Amino acid sequence: MNPGTSGGGLTEDAVKACGNCGAQASGTYCSACGQETDVRLPTLRQFMRDATGSLVALDGRLWRTLRVLLTRPGFLTQEYFRGRRRYYVRPARLYLATSLILFAVLRFTTEPIRFDERTAKVDDKAGTAVAAATNPPSVSVAESEISFGGDVKIGIDRNLNFVVKGSPNVVTNQLRVRLDHFNQLAPHEKGKQLSSGLLQYGPYAMFVLLPVFAWLQQLSYLGRLRPYPGRPKRYVEHLVYATHLHSVMFLAAIVALLSPWLWPRWVILAWLVVYVLRSKHAIYGGSRLGGLARTLFVVMAYTFFMACALLVLIFPAILLA
Repeated sequence: MNPGTSGGGLTEDAVKACGNCGAQASGTYCSACGQETDVRLPTLRQFMRDATGSLVALDGRLWRTLRVLLTRPGFLTQEYFRGRRRYYVRPARLYLATSLILFAVLRFTTEPIRFDERTAKVDDKAGTAVAAATNPPSVSVAESEISFGGDVKIGIDRNLNFVVKGSPNVVTNQLRVRLDHFNQLAPHEKGKQLSSGLLQYGPYAMFVLLPVFAWLQQLSYLGRLRPYPGRPKRYVEHLVYATHLHSVMFLAAIVALLSPWLWPRWVILAWLVVYVLRSKHAIYGGSRLGGLARTLFVVMAYTFFMACALLVLIFPAILLA
């Protein structure tokens, strides 16, 4: 009798050698390494579904996650803490998807930075205003400077030229060429290059700022854990909350950018303020007044770090474009 067709036995095709590790595997996945046993080439539809699904989980989990995230502030974070994670998109994946979509929308909806339309009032009493010259008087002294230690300083003059001071050995020839190339551009071209660079490297900056936000969140609640045993204690818990909150802010920004009217943007901003306060109260508890004070502290400190990140992004926007 053929063993592959014996009553109740496995068919010949039921047990296969795993294409990855070579172990004998029955069923859909290999029990040794976890790879699927069906390694036939996918159809175009399957290929696209796998490609997009690995990023944003284009199935019921995505819509369930978005519905819970947007309508029940703090609930998705609580579900993650409780270990109920199978039916929702993981925080890091959700953050990555929403941030990529946001910066893609920004590329199509924002205009380049414009430096050639500055205006200056000459005589307020006479009520006359003269448009600032597109080629303002050049000055040799930088208007603002950033010191990198020692004698090395990088500044910006009134012509929006980058001026490097210090030892010539510090600045390489390639760096000097890039700086000279940027300084020779017209004002509107400088704006285009800066805008393109900021949008290109912005996602990296936001990814770096996310742990900073979680740290500020943890810092704002130091010393108040004992009266609230359910309050997040470990840094990673604050990081999960920060990830979900940033995802909401990214989604709100996407809708606001795509809106052709101004009034929906104010509605979205008001909704976002209420959402932040409600989600914070759901996760951290305590009085609402104390939560508001801590929120203001985090917002002001986070705004400072974002301004620093924006300033730092100017350099790769110029030098790596």
